[in-house]
Amino acid sequence: MTTDFETRYQREADPWGYASSAYEQDKYAVTLTACGRGPFAHALELGGSIGVFTKLLAPRCRRLTSIDGAPTAVLAARARTAVQPQVDVRVGAIPEDLPDAQFDLVIASEVLYYLDGDALDAVLGHVCAHLTPCGRIVAVHWRTPGPERPLSADAVHARLHREPALRPLGTIRHRSYLLDVLEAR
Repeated sequence: MTTDFETRYQREADPWGYASSAYEQDKYAVTLTACGRGPFAHALELGGSIGVFTKLLAPRCRRLTSIDGAPTAVLAARARTAVQPQVDVRVGAIPEDLPDAQFDLVIASEVLYYLDGDALDAVLGHVCAHLTPCGRIVAVHWRTPGPERPLSADAVHARLHREPALRPLGTIRHRSYLLDVLEAR
């Protein structure tokens, strides 16, 4: 899957319109509100892409680690956040390369449904083991199914709600996306 994303980013700098789409801008605003005001000691962004949301979230974070599997996207994210020294943008596979640090906020925006069930379980296990007490997960996923996504938004969010280490704080069921905020028990 990583090579598929890398190919897309090599062909087009912003293949999903993250920097220009009204849908994305609206979703980012709602997602930032769901994250809370911060400051967050250390946040983790899964699948940070070209860093559009990373740049918006960074002022609320003392440290922000963003991981993405596409090197071309990571280079763009590093350039976009270059004046934000608290941001560390890394190339890495999810879940294999998730960092071993403590996080009080984890963002998963339109990324978890690209994983199969075992990989999703591995991500949740890792994230739950590395969340601080009362640390938050904010997950948001586009509701339209796609052949490249093994899981639907509904399936991912149902799995999040079944995670015994997490307690749901709120859900937004937008016509285009699902957003859940969960907290470490």
